[in-house]
Amino acid sequence: MANPIRVVVVDDEPAYRNALQKTITTLSDCELVAVCKDGQEALDLCLADPPDVLLTDINMPRMDGVELIRRLLKREKTVAVVVLTVNEESDTIFDAFRAGALGYLLKTSTPQDVVEAVRLASKGEAKVTPKIAAKVIEDFRRVKEDEETDDTELYVLSDREAEILELIAQGLRNKEIANRLCIAEKTVKNHVSNILKALHVNSRTEAAMKAVKAKLVESV
Repeated sequence: MANPIRVVVVDDEPAYRNALQKTITTLSDCELVAVCKDGQEALDLCLADPPDVLLTDINMPRMDGVELIRRLLKREKTVAVVVLTVNEESDTIFDAFRAGALGYLLKTSTPQDVVEAVRLASKGEAKVTPKIAAKVIEDFRRVKEDEETDDTELYVLSDREAEILELIAQGLRNKEIANRLCIAEKTVKNHVSNILKALHVNSRTEAAMKAVKAKLVESV
């Protein structure tokens, strides 16, 4: 039997924090490591004992979610972070992805959505609330066509990595990419890790956006 997914929850609202705790503890494939009430508490705990997945709010006392993600992933890059918030501000969404968030859900999401996000994040895959995904795409398309990418910045990708990057930009998950290319899912995961390093980004979403802007793939 596979090891359970170790999860840390951080939210400053007691009622929502308790609801998340109940949801996670009912899952046979997850272990709730801790429930925190603010970003600083979560950072200290995650640095001392890194979980597999961190579920975090954005607007919190002492340290907000974006700063928490940024500081945590600077030292513990293996933690998969899923944002769970009421915040729909474009700047906050992009800041969270740039900091390294893997998924972004609104608190209107169902418990099933949250569970799916945790399970996907543990495999390095993302779940994003459709409303947020649509906002990301819309805002990205507003970038003026005359905004040119700095041609002095070169990204060296193998043919296989470029092929996988194209599929990431299309929204395919690791398992779907593996099936499409007839390769092992673990191989896809390794390629994705190399792609993130090559593009100097922290998440699949940011990689897709940067790839489109740099014209490494077809526009989405």
